[in-house]
Amino acid sequence: MTHGFRRLPPPKSLLAFEASARNLSFTEAAKELNVTRVAVSRQVKQLEAHLGFELFVRGRSSIKLTRTGGRLSRAVNQGFQSIIDQIDAIEHTKEDSLVTIATTAGVSTYWLMPNIGRYRRINPKADFRLLVSHDLVNLVQSDVDIAIRYGPGTWPGTSSILLQRQQILPLCSHSFFSKFGPFETIDDLAGVPLLEFESAHDPSSIWINYFRDKGSVLGNHTRMSSYDSYINLVQAVLDGQGVGLLGSPLMTQFLDSGVLMVAVATEPLQQHGYYLCQPEGSSSSRTVTDFRDWLRSELSVAADPLDEVRAS
Repeated sequence: MTHGFRRLPPPKSLLAFEASARNLSFTEAAKELNVTRVAVSRQVKQLEAHLGFELFVRGRSSIKLTRTGGRLSRAVNQGFQSIIDQIDAIEHTKEDSLVTIATTAGVSTYWLMPNIGRYRRINPKADFRLLVSHDLVNLVQSDVDIAIRYGPGTWPGTSSILLQRQQILPLCSHSFFSKFGPFETIDDLAGVPLLEFESAHDPSSIWINYFRDKGSVLGNHTRMSSYDSYINLVQAVLDGQGVGLLGSPLMTQFLDSGVLMVAVATEPLQQHGYYLCQPEGSSSSRTVTDFRDWLRSELSVAADPLDEVRAS
């Protein structure tokens, strides 16, 4: 990236060229930039020397763009317009109305975004900046107001409040169940395609461990597909490609709507929890505080006070 920036011409010459190309006049460009005509002409010539080709055909009292100059003019104009658009967007986004949230793609897609949509109807003035990453985002360095993290709830420098614990079950689509089911026991699943998230945080989200935790053994001849993306895993289950170890709270919407179903009747396995996190000791705007409190009331379930953790 640094090497690319080194190839850029001097910014002053680009400004002089853009104004000259837009006005098709060095004189008008000079007025606009509040410099002399000679200065504009000199900057354009420096740009041409830097690039190695002519940008204008110069007449006695007029100029016109060469074909190459026209191409560059369009590119420079688009670049400057993009900068202006971003400045306008930033100016219209008030910091005291902005909530920066960090979480994973799965949480964002299946849990957070639907709730943000509901909250926008309650408080249309709130704006959101979403940082989606499978890696653990540094809340302070990334200027994060709120994070939803999955794990044990103990992260240094972070105050964490439990929202819900994940509970997994063997889930599948109705079309898959109609084709391969019904299943009487966990052992019956060993004969159908199984899907798993290879980056799963909990060991019990891996099929061989799930069978073990359920008091069974997964054979060596089971058809198995794995995904390094949680969203791809969910999509494969939705498409009827196999059975996945999924559950609440992320899959609640699909279970409630009947899009997904439990493949075999069994008790859910409780895993780690989803925590509402903030940088320890941070001060929040009223917008952040209101959204945090609303999110906690909407997403959390009755929890033991010991589940509220403040990491040191």
